[in-house]
Amino acid sequence: MSKHELFLSVLACSCLSPSAALAAQQGEADVKGGEEVEDREVVGDGVRWFAVPNFAYGSDDGLIFGARGELAIDEAGYEPYKSAYVLHVIVTSTGFHHHRFRYDRVGLGPDKRFRLTLHVAWRQWLNDGYWGIGNTTTRERAYVGSFDADDPHRKRYRYSLFQPFVHATLRADLNEQWQAFASLNTKWSAVETYPDSLLLEQQPYGINGGLTALLSMGVLWDTRDPETTPQTGYFCELSGRVAPPLPHGAGFFGGVFLSLRAYWALAPWVTFAVRGMTEWLFGDIPFYEMVHWGGAIPVAGFGGAETLRGVAFGRWRAPGKAILNTELRFEIARHSLFDRPMRWQLVPYVDAGSVYGAGDLETSRAGMFPVHPATGAGIRAIFDEAFVGRIDAGLGLDPVQSQSGNIRHLPNFGIYVVFDHTF
Repeated sequence: MSKHELFLSVLACSCLSPSAALAAQQGEADVKGGEEVEDREVVGDGVRWFAVPNFAYGSDDGLIFGARGELAIDEAGYEPYKSAYVLHVIVTSTGFHHHRFRYDRVGLGPDKRFRLTLHVAWRQWLNDGYWGIGNTTTRERAYVGSFDADDPHRKRYRYSLFQPFVHATLRADLNEQWQAFASLNTKWSAVETYPDSLLLEQQPYGINGGLTALLSMGVLWDTRDPETTPQTGYFCELSGRVAPPLPHGAGFFGGVFLSLRAYWALAPWVTFAVRGMTEWLFGDIPFYEMVHWGGAIPVAGFGGAETLRGVAFGRWRAPGKAILNTELRFEIARHSLFDRPMRWQLVPYVDAGSVYGAGDLETSRAGMFPVHPATGAGIRAIFDEAFVGRIDAGLGLDPVQSQSGNIRHLPNFGIYVVFDHTF
């Protein structure tokens, strides 16, 4: 096994759901540097666990370090397990932290139709970005370039956000293809600004942070086959969320979310995948909520590894947002690894997105094309049809405005070494 294959397999192990990871790893010894490492084992007939390091890279977050441990408890009549526990610690070189505990319980209720998932997490961004509100925000030419570490120009478009949260989701199987879900996401947000930063200058709603309790409900239609690496089928979601007014609350707002994913097998070795998402928020919306998506499995960011590859995370924001992702997934190699199947894919892609509905909140009205494109290609390492390691390189455009008012669209590059397909 090459170093590259080993690196991706360590990456992928750390991102799996308990069912996929533990099923793939049960009874296997990890191999690192040619030596067996007893860091996961089968404890008994009904218990499986593993613990692995986590290394990755993203243009927005820099180097990513961490560790992940999972424990699953099996019992006859429950699939893919009866209950599972996950502990995941992430620290990046740019000051992003995401430390979380997850509990997942399936088969609740008299007909075993209900599933409860609980997340408890601490998140912080010491280098989050804010470039204004609206679809035509630009960067000022004076703040583009390389600056010394103590130069305030480096912090013009930066701020810090601290956000611990508790998120509980209850899902119910309506039939083999339809599910309904309800969730509660309670979080506390604290914002810190830098001197002479754009955020401090514009003071958008939400700069004081506060308490948010997001209530969400929706329906899911899922015909993907297989679920982890789909080659055919659809995944559709329609949902809504609302944050009621609270003492020390961050805002009273709500929204409607719609998502559709489609997969077509054009040949045994190529899959065409498409995802479209849109969400409209209304009310008193904190500026930091505008870049995050609702839904049963929330997606982070307008821009970055999960949405527009080659566009900076949170580069544009407004009450409404929409993205379209297209990928051609070509299988280029197939072999065995640890006596299990391993597949490699080459994936060229095109992403596009737009934000809308800023109205009086808009901070820039520069004339530009209303859609922000990005394109690139990536490699997928798929092990045992259970996990996906992903390396993507993306190119987007970033509008920069000179003092004379002229706008140039400069290339912006993104590199992402992360987990799972984008969708």
